[in-house]
Amino acid sequence: MSQRRTQADRTAQARRRLLRAAIRVLARRGYTGTTLEQIGRTAGLSRGLVTHHFGSKDACIEAAVDEIRAAACRGLLLGEGTRRGLAAVDHLISAYIGSLRDGDEYMRAMYVTMADAISSAPGLRAAIANANEEFRAAIRGWLGQAAEDGEIPAGTDLAAHAVAIEGLIRGICLQWMIDPERVDLDASIETARHVVRAGLRAAPTEAASA
Repeated sequence: MSQRRTQADRTAQARRRLLRAAIRVLARRGYTGTTLEQIGRTAGLSRGLVTHHFGSKDACIEAAVDEIRAAACRGLLLGEGTRRGLAAVDHLISAYIGSLRDGDEYMRAMYVTMADAISSAPGLRAAIANANEEFRAAIRGWLGQAAEDGEIPAGTDLAAHAVAIEGLIRGICLQWMIDPERVDLDASIETARHVVRAGLRAAPTEAASA
């Protein structure tokens, strides 16, 4: 029994190393420049082990996208678990954009993969779309809490605002990645939080738009 657990632990550890390596290679080379051989070499393992765990390059990258999503949930979306409503949205904006300062390879890999999904790797579009929807679902949940707590008007279109908030956050991050010298992250965070709150306060309700 102990040996079986040890083997399972080794297998899980190898998979984690391969996923981290795939994310690192993706962040630097994009989908087209990523190969199973490079993933294995970066992980200090063989290409054959990458194939053994994932079967194909696309399957490995889809698993990497899922790992990026899970990491975002652990580090950004869930936070301390005590915030709700607009406080949680504020935290998301600050933590997500602020993580760029750490040179987060996970985030860079996600953006590179997003771009590739609409160009050189359309097969990854579903995986990216699912990750984006989970991101928006978390935002919709917090906006729903904000409506319950009276922070925003009842009847606010939560889905539309979640799309807009996601677009605002990701757009700021993309601009910084391209031109970090001319994008002030601190000012962008504060402005984004203000824009989101102002937009929600002025949001038309379903009754008003009927």
